[in-house]
Formats: sequence, C-alpha cells, structure tokens
Amino acid sequence: MWNLVLKDILLQKRTFVILVLISILFTISFKDNTSVIYTSTAVFTGYAFLSNSFYRDERTEMMLNSLPINRINIVISRYLSLFIVLIISTVVLSLVFIFTKYTGIVQPPASVNTEDIIVALISILLFSSILIPIYFKYGYLKTRYVVMILFLGTYFVFMAFAKIFGEKIQPFIIYLSGISEITMRFIILAICLIVLLLSFFLSYEAYKNKEL
Repeated sequence: MWNLVLKDILLQKRTFVILVLISILFTISFKDNTSVIYTSTAVFTGYAFLSNSFYRDERTEMMLNSLPINRINIVISRYLSLFIVLIISTVVLSLVFIFTKYTGIVQPPASVNTEDIIVALISILLFSSILIPIYFKYGYLKTRYVVMILFLGTYFVFMAFAKIFGEKIQPFIIYLSGISEITMRFIILAICLIVLLLSFFLSYEAYKNKEL
C-alpha cells in the first residue's frame, strides 16, 4: 500500500514545477479579485494532481489488479495520496503568495492567515471526496465530464441559492456568527471527517464490485 503512495509521489514530482507556474498565471488572472486567489489556486492545484494521478492509474489499472494487492489497499492508497495533495497544495499556496507579494503584480493581503489555508484545504478535501468515488465507479474519462458539470453546477447553484434564499438565510448566518470559534472549528472538522469516511466507503464499494 505504501509503495502505491510512493509511486504517486514519484510520478507527480515532474509536474510540480509546471503546476506552480500555471498556478501563478492563474493567480494573475484573478488580480482584480484577490479574495478568491488562494482558494481557487489551491483547488486548481489539487484537481490537477488528482487528475494526473487518475489518468496514470487508468493506464495501469489492469496491471495493478493482476498483482497480489487487495482492492481495499488500492483505495486506501488513493486517500493517503489525497493528504499528500493537501500538503502540496499548501506549498503551492505559499509560493503563489510569495510571488504575488514580492512582484507587486497582484496586491495580496499582508499575510496568508490560518483561515485562508483552512478554507483552501477544506475546498480540496470536499472536492476530492466527490471525485474519487466517481473515478472508482466510472473511470477517468467520465470523471472529467463530471468535473465540468460540477464546476458549472456549483456556480449556478450558489447564484440561484443566493437569489432565492438570500434574505431568508440571514437569521441562520447571524446564529452561526454567535457560535464560538472552537465550536465552529469542531463542527467543520466533524463534517469533513464524515464526508471523507462516506467518500471512502462509496469508493471501496464501487471498486470492490467493479469488473475490470
């Protein structure tokens, strides 16, 4: 299992520099809206690494399943690789901040605070938790189409939600603002763990019953 994780790391290292450069260009495109720079860059980086990993796994899937490796170990290795993606995304996030700060092309905040990093990592975690089960169920090609639908659908759903429930949701927002910071972080952590566990079980069930 750890060999599978190591394989992911070794295969991804060649794309790291390219992704840093692309992320910087991606950041420049948001120079008039710096509030979304870090989350957008982190999600893009996370997706790029996952997509590259999915593509490589698709090509070696038959070989992996011919080896004496349990399918559950293959699924576990994918989720362990997800945490590596989170670390890599954090590094890219920091590099992008350094670039924007010292070049002056974009005027970022004075520093990247903890909330910026947490929001970015949670975004990657939730996004990946949706993609991984779909990949194990339908494969790489169909997952790409789901990603496009997911990006567009999320945008339109949020726009419609804000338009329809904008005023009605204000009491709920006021209620959330009254919750202590520690309690809120505990709630967010619990939700992330539940989503991650649900994603894992869905992935395992899909892959366990998949015919190759």
